[in-house]
Amino acid sequence: MSQTRTDSERPEKHQAAAPHIYNIAAGQPFLPKLAAALLDDAHRHALFGSCRLEDVQVLLPTRRAARMLAGALLAQAEKAGRHALLLPRIDTLGDLDEELPDTLTAAMPEDDLPPAIDKMARHFYLLPLVEKWAREGGLGRLDDDDGAPLNAVKLSALVHDLEGFLDQTQNEQAQLDRLDDLAPESLAENWQHIVSLLNIVLRFWPDQLDELGKMDPTARRNALLERRRKKWQDKSVERPIIAAGSTGSIRATADLLAVIAHMPRGAVVLPGLDEAANDDLWRAIAKDDVHPQYALAQLLDHMGVTPQSVRRFPGTGQTSARAELINQALVPAQETVRWIEQKHTETASHETTATAFDGLTLIEAPDMRAEAGAIALAMRQVLEEPDKTAALVTRDRNLARRVAAELKRWDINIDDSAGQPLANLPRARLLRLILQAHVSQFAPIDMLAVLKHPLVCLHQKRIVHLAHVRLLENAVLRGPRPFGGVSGLRAFLTHQEKMAADDKQAMSDLLDRLEQAFLPFNALPKEARMSDYLTALVHCSSALLAAPEEAAAADILFKNDEEGRALAALFETLHAHSALAPPMTQADFPALFDMWLMRQNIRRQAPGQPRLSILGPLEARLIQADVMILGALNETVWPPMPETGPWLSRPMRAQLGMSQPERQIGQAAHDFVQAAAAPEIYLTRAKKRDGAPSVAARWLRRLETFAGDMPRQKGDRLIGWWQSLDQSGTAPRPEAAPQPCPPIAARPKQLSVTQIETLLHNPYEIYARKILNLRALDAVDTPPNAAHRGIFLHGLMERFIGGGHYLSAEAAQAFMALAKQEEALHGGGAALMQFWQARLQALATWLADYEGRRAAHIEQSHVELSGRLTFGDFTLTAKADRIDRLKNGRFEIIDYKSGQPPADNRVKNHLAPQLTLEAAILRDGHFGENDTKLSGQSAALTYLRLSGRTPAAEPKSLAADDKLIDGALDMLRRLMAAYENEAQPYLVHIRPRPRFGMRNLNDMPFDHLARCPEWQEEDEL
Repeated sequence: MSQTRTDSERPEKHQAAAPHIYNIAAGQPFLPKLAAALLDDAHRHALFGSCRLEDVQVLLPTRRAARMLAGALLAQAEKAGRHALLLPRIDTLGDLDEELPDTLTAAMPEDDLPPAIDKMARHFYLLPLVEKWAREGGLGRLDDDDGAPLNAVKLSALVHDLEGFLDQTQNEQAQLDRLDDLAPESLAENWQHIVSLLNIVLRFWPDQLDELGKMDPTARRNALLERRRKKWQDKSVERPIIAAGSTGSIRATADLLAVIAHMPRGAVVLPGLDEAANDDLWRAIAKDDVHPQYALAQLLDHMGVTPQSVRRFPGTGQTSARAELINQALVPAQETVRWIEQKHTETASHETTATAFDGLTLIEAPDMRAEAGAIALAMRQVLEEPDKTAALVTRDRNLARRVAAELKRWDINIDDSAGQPLANLPRARLLRLILQAHVSQFAPIDMLAVLKHPLVCLHQKRIVHLAHVRLLENAVLRGPRPFGGVSGLRAFLTHQEKMAADDKQAMSDLLDRLEQAFLPFNALPKEARMSDYLTALVHCSSALLAAPEEAAAADILFKNDEEGRALAALFETLHAHSALAPPMTQADFPALFDMWLMRQNIRRQAPGQPRLSILGPLEARLIQADVMILGALNETVWPPMPETGPWLSRPMRAQLGMSQPERQIGQAAHDFVQAAAAPEIYLTRAKKRDGAPSVAARWLRRLETFAGDMPRQKGDRLIGWWQSLDQSGTAPRPEAAPQPCPPIAARPKQLSVTQIETLLHNPYEIYARKILNLRALDAVDTPPNAAHRGIFLHGLMERFIGGGHYLSAEAAQAFMALAKQEEALHGGGAALMQFWQARLQALATWLADYEGRRAAHIEQSHVELSGRLTFGDFTLTAKADRIDRLKNGRFEIIDYKSGQPPADNRVKNHLAPQLTLEAAILRDGHFGENDTKLSGQSAALTYLRLSGRTPAAEPKSLAADDKLIDGALDMLRRLMAAYENEAQPYLVHIRPRPRFGMRNLNDMPFDHLARCPEWQEEDEL
């Protein structure tokens, strides 16, 4: 860890030599201008005196900038007719990202420092330290009331925050000798505990590093910069050195820049210094850490120079009109009072604004998907012009991924400088899905996500495997979830008597192989070491990936490509440090493993479109494409949300000499100005993020407040074009409901009594079911709804009445026992039993009393009897819930309802004809077959509502007179005659059923096919 230097040890602010500090104004292409000056003999002589290009050493902030400068030098030399060129030495100062970079500045030849500790290794070395501190009261009781171990996920997140804080203290060279004075007795006890941990980590962690023979990455980088600073300060360096593009946000870098600026042949080139700011404005900027120029003001003060001492870089022009406008709009809050004065004094303010807005387009998309689509279209449009380039600059990695995906419409692969998290790649996603399926005990969606993964085949050919998975999905996993994981699914299959034996065997074999693959996890104890989980994960994934002829497939998981090598390195590192991590539960490990995957970024080597790129704000500071697209300009994204973190309050940070979190906003604002000053730019934002309204970045609001509305027309056109891409030109939006008129031969010749009722209310559903032969499927793992409850109750009543249990003296107990048996036959039956336990108990008591009173009038009860009635070439069918033969020779037809029965007037007007048509079948046709064939006159039609509420059930009876039955038959004949006319369409919802509460989508399974939302009025939906 680097030692904190006192002010007397810092570089002298005022030295005899005049500082060589230059500026490349915002709006000027930074790297091309730097390359042009280095190639030009006159400009190079003005900077360094007589020297050759290859003698110059250039220091840039990032490796990408170094590569881009080399490319710019070669391109400009070739354009000038120079086909051979000795390049200058181009090094990196070290990444300026506030999060510590993974790569450090290039080591010097005399580098004898210990190597940097791996960041993940550091994480695991800090884990036991923080765990011990937390257990001793550092954060109160983080463990559960039953004494369970400290939550490993919280612990790891805490250590991650601590690592970031540790790096920041080293970046800013915090005055750690003041640490003991941070938390006086007057503060809350938690601050005392936090400071105690910081004392342990910040003072004793270096000793542990010494024992390991390692250094913190940030400390090592600072030490290298410090050595270079002392060497260049103490000795006269003859070679020309130029440091360009840095804002000096890291203290060690600022120290080195101060030395370079005062070297005889040194030069510092600043990016985008505001040359028009006066002394009063600079004094205000120096106090405003959210201002774009704040970092540069601090750097100049650190180097002991004033902004007026900064010269314009050779070969560059003045600040662009747009950059001037943005600088005026983003002045510190107290300076905005001069806006009105500026408006009055500028005679050509409108012309100035028009010039500044020339080439600027604002895109305000309705959501993130539309924003990505409009950006993709703008980038695609750039490719229509030869040699033109475009770059998307954004802090939002989600937007970057969306844009890359949208560009694949046109087979365009784009280079994303940040790469993508390892967690998003196929094999890593499979590992995450495996862990999720195990933790959820094979919840249907998690199970299907694993089984349908493109790499999974479970020792079968892929096509056979997928066939069995789809069979399992449609037969078992759709609808309510059977409880008990794989065992519950297997038990559910056992009770399905109507399922084909071959299908049951195929599904059972699939479940056996799946259970076998997950055996390594099931063998683990409740708590285990990280290495045990990693071993189980590899064995499980190998079994899932195995082809028929192989026993394992670890070679597929760790295949020799970018993803395979990254996964292998991650597993190796985690195994190596497993002993340092505390034992963790099976519920904790998936979240931890997911966190480690997300922190590994992978740069894929697939070739991309060279004229398009995606950059982070830091990289875009020095790189300017022909078209710059600044994406996700929303508060909390760009600029980021300033957070103090869990370790220090704002006064504590100030006491240690550390910056406040708002400095990140100032740095983000500087990067915004640099990119927004380009000649052609798009500023984009989504009005909604993740379904919630968003707030435009403060810079956009400032600009429009100061200069008026920004141009939106081009952006609106792009959004409109993108939205039209997904609209088919051959399928116009319907203005009316569909009216299909199939030929007579295709129309059904057999319908059930419930389908007749459907035909009366929604003929289109009959068209879909009977003519198109479509079947509505339940969603996977859908919660039990009214339909499932009705099926459960119908099956239960069939057992209760059909088995004669209702006549028993223990009828209530028999009902509950049958309910437990019925549970095993239904997916989600256990959930119904759990939530309906009290209602079922009430139903059992009510039915025992009700059936006991009715028994004296009943000769015999029949359940689930099928009936049919034929007239002409049409057959009416039915399946009666229950038909009781009364002792007077007549019948009572009973229909069970879990919801509300139809109103009397709907039955009498033949709008709910189910029971009246069943009575017609009983009178003019028959129910049952052979010995159970029933035919005769009905005495009553009864709806028995089984709600389990108060009352638990409620019978509702109507007299079954011949007039009512004849009316129902007459309605049926006229209805079928109407549909024997080929011109009669099958309309949608001609007579909507009454709705109680919210409309149930399960009752309207084909409305999406009829495209109802597109033609129905809003109040109909």
